[in-house]
Amino acid sequence: MSAARRAPAAPPEPAVPLQATGVVASRLMMGREAMAWTLPEQIAVAVGDRILSEDFAPGSRIGEESLAAEFQVSRGPIRDALRVLEHVGLVTIHTRRGATASMLTPEDLREILEVRLTLLLPALHGFARAPGAELLQQLRRHLSALEALAGEERYTLLFTDALDRIMLFVAHHCGNRRIGSILTTLSLQSFRYLRRGHTRGPNAEAGRAASLRFYRDYTRACEEGGSIEPLLPHLNQIYVDRARYIGDYLP
Repeated sequence: MSAARRAPAAPPEPAVPLQATGVVASRLMMGREAMAWTLPEQIAVAVGDRILSEDFAPGSRIGEESLAAEFQVSRGPIRDALRVLEHVGLVTIHTRRGATASMLTPEDLREILEVRLTLLLPALHGFARAPGAELLQQLRRHLSALEALAGEERYTLLFTDALDRIMLFVAHHCGNRRIGSILTTLSLQSFRYLRRGHTRGPNAEAGRAASLRFYRDYTRACEEGGSIEPLLPHLNQIYVDRARYIGDYLP
């Protein structure tokens, strides 16, 4: 067969393994099989996790050329991946400076915490109305993961992830899809800051314990069909304390 009639060669595999793991994958690609992800989405997951782990520190530049060389792709998929991350607030794209890892101000974080609490309240009510045996079993599994991680500071990254996962599980099964979607985006934007809050300052250990206690009580109320109203002042206090110690969450 002549060279002109040969089928085009398949593009080379990216040099860096792209895996369906990590915080960004669990949020950004929720409900989608990894085989269905586009190349820019795979790159977005990998770069997004580096932002959350602060390999790219808040405000630092994310170079298109270096990423293209690392993943062995053209700059097109890199730009598309950065737009995906811009959409969920992890990247800021400047006209002349290119992309940087987004950086929250104290006021930004206060606003995110306020919106998280505002949306979490109807999510908790909606889930508790009629969760069913299967959802209750899944809720218990999320709680067990949280319990296993709460007492060890070295597991703070995993604890923060487990805490957001139980929140998002409730939100995505509360009967309102928009609540789940918005809280997922807010989870991505605030994750690296909340992780700091679970390790720093005088309130860190108490904050982890308070969050665990709330979800223990909430799970019990869902299982027993009781009212969750008595639990809500406790939840509100958790968010009041986060706002009070906002400096522990920031660089």
